[in-house]
Amino acid sequence: MSQQPSGWYDDPSQPDMLRYWDGVSWTNHTAPKKSPTVSQSTIGLPQQARGDQGSADRTGAAAPTPTTPVPKGSGWQSQSQTPQQYYQQAPGNAQWMYNIRTTADGIPLASWGKRVGAWFIDGIVISLVGGAISWAATPRMGQLFSEMVTAAEANDRVRLTAIQGELTGPALQFSFILWLLTTAYCLVFWTTTAQTPGKMVVGISVRRTTEPGPLPLGTAALRRLVPLAGQFVPFLSLLDGLWPLWDDKRQALHDKVAGTQVVEGKQPRKQG
Repeated sequence: MSQQPSGWYDDPSQPDMLRYWDGVSWTNHTAPKKSPTVSQSTIGLPQQARGDQGSADRTGAAAPTPTTPVPKGSGWQSQSQTPQQYYQQAPGNAQWMYNIRTTADGIPLASWGKRVGAWFIDGIVISLVGGAISWAATPRMGQLFSEMVTAAEANDRVRLTAIQGELTGPALQFSFILWLLTTAYCLVFWTTTAQTPGKMVVGISVRRTTEPGPLPLGTAALRRLVPLAGQFVPFLSLLDGLWPLWDDKRQALHDKVAGTQVVEGKQPRKQG
């Protein structure tokens, strides 16, 4: 699939439309193959030629040749021009086009690689900001680590063992605060722009499977349940992250719980 050159191709989900392939995946840019009045269109003609076009239509004379190229992919090509100049017809073996996963309404789904890239960027932001706040909110963690360093320098193994037991409570507190901050971070972005900063960088967004747009608060909250369970169930977080690799809808487990999908491009803003 990645070897197909970028360009406008027949849309696999809408036969009368074109969709732009960026060389890696489908984008959400579409255009009609041609206008119902394409033979009468004056787009791309100079003003003088537009007047002549009207006269030609009335007299039956041939239309003048456009002197200004029609914008690529606009779908308003003159019939006298070669369509190949503006978009590529599907190759003879077009199965690659239909292997591209889309939502039910034809929006290309984000690749697993882009999802991982977004997660990595968000992870850096959360670790730096959320980690600092969580550390400040659990001062006992700092005290115990300081005592652990002192005990290690003194080779006091008894005290080291005791400190390890005392760390359990503060460590759980630290993890819970960090999870709350991460949840707040996600909910704010999912319900407003449908894109965390990481998703903005790689050009993807999250939406409900049934409709576009930012997530409702309830849906966004459901999307955080699996990560919460992953704090207590071994390997659940790893399984959740790998699930889109083999899922036919490219959903992670938390997407299935919330009824969401991650797609290419932005989401339309909420009205009002």
